[in-house]
Amino acid sequence: MKFYYTVDGKRSGEFVADVRSPKETLARLLNLMRTSERSTLLLAPIPADKDFLTYLHKEGGSPVYLQCAGTAEAMTIEWHKVDDDGQDRHYIVGRGGDHSGEPSVDIPFFDGNRTATVYPDEVFVADEATDIFFHYYETGRIPHGYELRWYDLTWPKPQP
Repeated sequence: MKFYYTVDGKRSGEFVADVRSPKETLARLLNLMRTSERSTLLLAPIPADKDFLTYLHKEGGSPVYLQCAGTAEAMTIEWHKVDDDGQDRHYIVGRGGDHSGEPSVDIPFFDGNRTATVYPDEVFVADEATDIFFHYYETGRIPHGYELRWYDLTWPKPQP
């Protein structure tokens, strides 16, 4: 399977591991994440019959992806996928923990101009994120043992 990656929502490339192994390449990309430099990474599949540039620029890319935001020392990981019922949904990846109350950990990104607020079990460092991204790269899924929290991406409708 082929993949592409996007850094900070604007720089994309076909994911090619030629000098390093795929896992080492992912580790390098994730370890380069810094608040004021690279602060988001998206990894998405490319259909086997598609060319990367055509797929990304003419078809808009994949509706299915794994992404993270933050820094190598503290990031959130999100999985956008199509569920078994055919619905397109967005999830925050976590280890499982107490989710009573509102999320309380702020993860700044885009030079501190944006913040993701998550629960403590949903904060990852680059090493663990590398294992999750590599598993996704190999299987199209996240590893067993992690929990998903649905995150509603729909905007509230304006009140009349």
